[in-house]
Amino acid sequence: MNRRPPLRGDELPAIVAAPPGPRSVAAARRLRRAEGAAIWGTADTPIVWARAKGSVVEDLDGNRYLDFTSGFGAASLGHAAPEVTRAVAAQARRMTQGLGDLQPNAAREKLIRRLAALGGGLSRVLLASTGSEAVELALKTAALVTGRRRVVAFEGGYHGQLGAALEVTHAPASPTLTLPGGPPRAMHIPFPRSGRCTARTACRDGACDLTCFEEAWEGVTRACAGPDPPGAVIVEPIQGRAGVIVPPQEFLPRLCERARALGMLVIYDEILTGAGRTGPLWAWERCGTAAEPDLLTAGKGLGGGVAIAALLGRPKIMEVWAKHAPSSGEAPYASTYYAHPLACAGALAALRVLTGESPPFGVAGAFAADLAEACRGSEAQVIVRGEGSLAGIEFVGDAGSEDSGAARARRAESWLRSEGILVVPGGRHGSVLTFLPARSLTQAQRSLALERVRSAVASASAP
Repeated sequence: MNRRPPLRGDELPAIVAAPPGPRSVAAARRLRRAEGAAIWGTADTPIVWARAKGSVVEDLDGNRYLDFTSGFGAASLGHAAPEVTRAVAAQARRMTQGLGDLQPNAAREKLIRRLAALGGGLSRVLLASTGSEAVELALKTAALVTGRRRVVAFEGGYHGQLGAALEVTHAPASPTLTLPGGPPRAMHIPFPRSGRCTARTACRDGACDLTCFEEAWEGVTRACAGPDPPGAVIVEPIQGRAGVIVPPQEFLPRLCERARALGMLVIYDEILTGAGRTGPLWAWERCGTAAEPDLLTAGKGLGGGVAIAALLGRPKIMEVWAKHAPSSGEAPYASTYYAHPLACAGALAALRVLTGESPPFGVAGAFAADLAEACRGSEAQVIVRGEGSLAGIEFVGDAGSEDSGAARARRAESWLRSEGILVVPGGRHGSVLTFLPARSLTQAQRSLALERVRSAVASASAP
């Protein structure tokens, strides 16, 4: 059996077996039988990754792809980023597991101090293993501070699939992502968006003037005067899973003003948008200091490919944890893998890179603008949105039909995959392709991908 040469990470696509190839199909079927339903699509749909480096993924059949998913945005520096792998390997030689809350490790102390310095006014930090867990921590913190369990969230918002995080997630197109029974934790209101506005009164010229938000906020105000008032509002600065929905720049400052007037805490879910994905380290920073939140969750790209997340908060708010600590001295929040040494080392390395470059994502840092330029002239078929290296293409259906838009998106995704380009299907109706390029993207890879996206849009939109 011939061994394949190591991946460098700067290769271009090469398809040798129409994806999904026979080895991928066979492996996916075996996995589905043993694992259950934790695979997207049908038994014949997924390719099975064998190895990855930089912005390149190779499957079991030897097909090579350009990866514009970066592991759902987690591999922010690229797959097997040398800075991260060196740091993790060095830490593994020193120590692979600590003792959670009982006896902290040195890597944890360094990472906490670094995140506290990067948080600005949010200088207190708790760590987590996943974004969902970080959201859980944020919601629990807000409930402890305000004494209120209810939360204002937004239609189309995605915050994870654990307990309270799932309760504030709004996924009407995915009923399996909802929990049955119990009083609702979240009060969902419209998320502002320009273009295809879904509010009762569409904005002039397609530009959002926040009318939908102001009308919905009247309901929040009434709820705050009732017997079960919300104590916090949680929002993505840019909605990711809903289809890369970018609100007007004045939205976050106005939301902060309205929420604090009612005694509510403001939580930003920056698990996808943080760590430089949209340009600045935190996406809210593009809206000015008036948009600074009370609590912020980070994850995905924060670790450069290792599993870690964090909750950052204002000191006075985060002090609530110390007030609720057991008299025995046990930490009020911990887990066996809290501040896992390997994850802390990897995150430190990733942050050194992401905060040492401008733009932090290199060639990929302006990919949203590049994508818009590549699709110029196709405005009747697609709408391009995004900031920095977070971008989405929404396919427009016939006479506004969501079904035909989703069908075109599926055709485009399949066409791109056959040409060696991997993207993430998304959008509330499945009509959006999401692009999450990594910092490792080269100029040649970028140019080729943009050419093939243009072809995919034309192919999917043809009658």
